[in-house]
Amino acid sequence: MKNSIPKAVFLLFSFGILFLFSCSRQLLEIQNQTYKSYNRNSEKGYVVSFELNNTAVIPKSVVINGIVQDISEVNKIGDTYTVNVIAQTAIIHNYQVKLDKKENGIYFEKNSNIFFQPVKFRLIAD
Repeated sequence: MKNSIPKAVFLLFSFGILFLFSCSRQLLEIQNQTYKSYNRNSEKGYVVSFELNNTAVIPKSVVINGIVQDISEVNKIGDTYTVNVIAQTAIIHNYQVKLDKKENGIYFEKNSNIFFQPVKFRLIAD
């Protein structure tokens, strides 16, 4: 009985360390993550920009202030993605804003799996 408790603690500790290392591999290095708000021509929203050097993952959508916007190839120039996140518009007929309760971040796809990484975007003021 005495030997089983230390073994259980050791196994639990080992699984915890393994879990931490496996989760840390999913975290991507995102650089120059910024956003800027705009209000023009009956449209309000944010311009979100970030750099991603990892070509093995594909950014699918960005979440900023509870609003989700899909990312397409058009949003990519080199390693930099620039996404127009529309919060409100009268220009696009029947436009529906997608909402998400997640914190600010980016949804990615890797090996047909979708995962979310929180990102601290820096606000650029005019």
